[in-house]
Amino acid sequence: MYKMEHSMLSDPFKDSWWPYIIAFIVGLVACLKNYMSGRPCPSTQRIDGKKVIVTGASSGIGYETALELARRGGAIILACRDLEAGDKAVAQIKQEVKDAEVQVKFLDLSSLKSIHQFVENLDTETIDILINNAGLAFHPFEKTEDGFEMHFISNYLGHFLLTHLLLPKLKTSDEGRIINVSAQAHYASDIKLDDLNHEEQYTAREAFGQSKLALVLMTHHMAKLLQGTSVGIYALHPGLVRGTKHMRHSIFKNSFMVQVAMLPWIWLFMKTPVEGAQTTIYVAVASEVAKCSGKYFGECEMKKAATKATDDDLAEALYKKSCSLVGIENPFQHKKQLD
Repeated sequence: MYKMEHSMLSDPFKDSWWPYIIAFIVGLVACLKNYMSGRPCPSTQRIDGKKVIVTGASSGIGYETALELARRGGAIILACRDLEAGDKAVAQIKQEVKDAEVQVKFLDLSSLKSIHQFVENLDTETIDILINNAGLAFHPFEKTEDGFEMHFISNYLGHFLLTHLLLPKLKTSDEGRIINVSAQAHYASDIKLDDLNHEEQYTAREAFGQSKLALVLMTHHMAKLLQGTSVGIYALHPGLVRGTKHMRHSIFKNSFMVQVAMLPWIWLFMKTPVEGAQTTIYVAVASEVAKCSGKYFGECEMKKAATKATDDDLAEALYKKSCSLVGIENPFQHKKQLD
């Protein structure tokens, strides 16, 4: 009798709103996770035989970019500072992609000498795609042997020099592409032309943001200078990405408990490296991008860059100063005089 009466009693959980509330929360989290993961590359185009350089390609976004471009037939050069990690990346790509044409070459973007040596040691006359991907964040103040703050040279100035040294090889391509991987941080950043090393008042956040803004300014200005050539230049942001070496100097790495507490939020709000590489892949392969030189991309579509990132005067001033800092003559000086 007791069992019968007990079975007839209603289930308080079943008759409550809790199942609907839980279902709503799970659905909301799933939708938010899907949104934060970003849009996959919509282009299926291949790049068979094209020569591609990807800086910082031993891990993270750079590795996933190199892997996918190898799948699409590209001949890939991983430009890495850590050759051991680079060799492992090459082995992994060859394991994933049968007959992949991929190699690693040493490149330290914080050293002007290393950049020159990297270009001098290239055994190809043509580069079709240059992906300026390598970078760092949250780095404590440090000046390199050349006298530059680490974020400024590793994220921007080193890539600026690399790009200019490779211009002759890029111009021999039928459709050369220079791709600068910037960040959304450029929206809230400024350029200090009189203190590019941030020596007066240093914060890692501002130094990082400045370097990423500089990449977009470089893109904006060089697009004008490259008009009439076969080379286009583009900037993009990959979104917030976890699982990269960018976080190795983050304050979150200082405490195990903080890392554990942050894990759910990192999982929810940050992309995987595969997801973060999608816009870079799109800009590298999609035919429609060719007519968009100088533009800024995110989530595999064109976006509006920060207003200051399209300031003609600021972009030109930074360009001239950058040429001076790396010790090269403006290769477009003759073109500007003709204009």
